[in-house]
Amino acid sequence: MSSAATGGAEPASLPVREIAIALILDADRVVVARRGAAQHLGGHDEFPGGHREPGESLEQCCVREAREETGLVVRVVGRVATAEHVDARRRLEIHFFECACTGSREISAAARAGRGARWIERARLSELDFPPANAAVVRALIARRASP
Repeated sequence: MSSAATGGAEPASLPVREIAIALILDADRVVVARRGAAQHLGGHDEFPGGHREPGESLEQCCVREAREETGLVVRVVGRVATAEHVDARRRLEIHFFECACTGSREISAAARAGRGARWIERARLSELDFPPANAAVVRALIARRASP
């Protein structure tokens, strides 16, 4: 990788940005959305989530991002996995958390219209186009049995 591609920095020297991802589950369903065309990996499907803010725990970030991106109020059930994504411009540490809704399971109209947020059967996740860092989590969700 040339230093020009990284703005003079090698990927290993780039600061790590932490991302919290909400795997919002309801029996056999999970919430997914679509990344905006102008975003990194635009057009891919994704689970709600985003960058951790200063002073915020990963769990707090997960709950905040789920609310901002879907309108759902969730609680973190537990950490599922951690993945890393490194390219010429960024180093991301991606933390996946299983979440459960604490109230309504109705995704906001704005999230449905703007980001295509929706509930989908876990068995259909293989039909979607997720970023590579999500592959192991997607496989695990498909293989998992539904909770009663």
